[in-house]
Amino acid sequence: MPRWDAHCTSERRLTGYFDAARSLTRSDAEAVRSLVLGILGITPYVDRVLELADASDGSDREHHGLLMERDGTAAALALFGPVAGADRLWHLGMFLVAPRVDVREIGGALLDAVVSFVRDRHARVLMAELPADPVIGSSLSLLRGKGFKQEARIPDFYRDGVALLFLRMNL
Repeated sequence: MPRWDAHCTSERRLTGYFDAARSLTRSDAEAVRSLVLGILGITPYVDRVLELADASDGSDREHHGLLMERDGTAAALALFGPVAGADRLWHLGMFLVAPRVDVREIGGALLDAVVSFVRDRHARVLMAELPADPVIGSSLSLLRGKGFKQEARIPDFYRDGVALLFLRMNL
């Protein structure tokens, strides 16, 4: 299958500063690691996010990652994939936007790219399973603002005071 970003847009720059969303590659590992550690720090889920990012380099059909960057510096990252055994259900495992980057503009463009990607694959639902952690509070606000609705919440899932959220967007 051709890479998604090869045909998603002829415009390669967003607002003259950030590249348009593109699929992750192995060469993005250092920039992605820097973004993930810079946002998540030492949290119970940071290792899993790094594992997902490593698996989302386009080498398999189960893990996908989209990245927005500027001059090789990662600005926003989305990790997602289809849910095995479910009918056209996709899972958003992490959505990160760098500090001091406009979440509505850059994060919004990345989320639009994710939605376009899964719609192109005939998805009917996109579920986000994310920690209710202040370190990704702006990302959670963006998801809600773009139409994700909370389906469930498991209190104290990751640690005291940090729940696991299930957010749903019907496509």
